[in-house]
Amino acid sequence: MLTFFLSAQILTSYYFPTETIVLFVQHDIFYSQHNLSMRSYVLSVSKRIIVSYLSSPEVGFLSGISARFRKSRTKLVFRFLGEDVVEPSTNQTYGSLLKNLTFIKTFASGILVPKQYIWPVTPQNYLQPYTSIVMDAHKAGLEIFAGDFANDAVISYNYSYSPLAEQLSFIDNGVFSVDGVVSDFPITPSEAIGNILLLCSKMYYQIGDHFT
Repeated sequence: MLTFFLSAQILTSYYFPTETIVLFVQHDIFYSQHNLSMRSYVLSVSKRIIVSYLSSPEVGFLSGISARFRKSRTKLVFRFLGEDVVEPSTNQTYGSLLKNLTFIKTFASGILVPKQYIWPVTPQNYLQPYTSIVMDAHKAGLEIFAGDFANDAVISYNYSYSPLAEQLSFIDNGVFSVDGVVSDFPITPSEAIGNILLLCSKMYYQIGDHFT
């Protein structure tokens, strides 16, 4: 994956008011070690354009900047990495932080998790029963987004090699629904949501016809 660091001026020059802007700040500690301030960068960008979502896997960064966005339209999203990975500012594993969503709620309005957090997969590449994380997040007042979707990656055999079927299982499965997905191929989740909306519209008209 390539990461491009654009100046605030260049980034905002490409902005259109109808667009949704998502900023991912992956390594605030790394930039700090090189005398660069991601906090200043984000605040500079947010003064020029509306940032819809600001995401980071570092508790220290989000908790330190949350007060500046409390009354804004920007939603802060805490990104979970692997369960055994240690979060640098708390020295806790992400798996441990997952058990304390009320703490996450103190500085973020949502969480972004790897899709395996929701639907675990066996070493043989078959789905295990879903976890309660979506329901737990919603109960804590958090939005939850699923990540790590890619059409060219190996997915569970349960989806019959269909990325569309995979994403539909997260968006609408009759039990829970995530609030969004992060994909390297955005057309696929758009199609998945479009299919649901089309189905709902057909059901609406069928019900309307029935009572006409």
